[in-house]
Amino acid sequence: MNRNYIVLVVIAIGLAIGILLMDNTKRNNEIDPETLAVNYNDPSRFLSIDEVTDRLVRKDPGMLLIDVRPAEQYKLFAIPGAINIPIDSLLTSSTLDLMSMVEMDKVLYSNSGATSDQAWLLMERLDMPAVFVMEGGINNWFKNIVQATEPSESAPQEEFDVYSFRLAANQYFYGSSDKPKSAEIKVVKKAPVVRKAPAPESGGGC
Repeated sequence: MNRNYIVLVVIAIGLAIGILLMDNTKRNNEIDPETLAVNYNDPSRFLSIDEVTDRLVRKDPGMLLIDVRPAEQYKLFAIPGAINIPIDSLLTSSTLDLMSMVEMDKVLYSNSGATSDQAWLLMERLDMPAVFVMEGGINNWFKNIVQATEPSESAPQEEFDVYSFRLAANQYFYGSSDKPKSAEIKVVKKAPVVRKAPAPESGGGC
């Protein structure tokens, strides 16, 4: 049996414990573990940091960015425009009502992606519509948006185009003087294993 499938089944069983505590009306459309495993391996469940950033800059009303890390990490540093719903609060009635909105893309992120993957699995198990994960988490966003690095002179034009976009986004979010020094992921590393980042430094966490 495929190892990924076994891992997903184990996770699904664990998540089911929380789901069982919910009202039956919230569990009518649960997805079976096999389908869950297939969907988990589908790359279309991810949105790139550039797409998420572009939609934030455009103030796209059709996207809701959700930080699923603990509140302490969110307060230290988070992506501008994101709201905080810690993973252990995803099964509340108000959150499930929010997650069930068909007309809005709900994009989850954590530090590097581990926790947002778990949150996605939980929402997918409940068959919540239009739920995505921001690829690479806030660490990836911080490295490439906050600390955008200019390509080498020999790089193709596409890389310079991406760099220009990221630099403009950086200015949009932080200006020249408010730019964070680092995502302060050192603090994130000390945070509980339960998966918005500190005032910017280097990667870590989940």
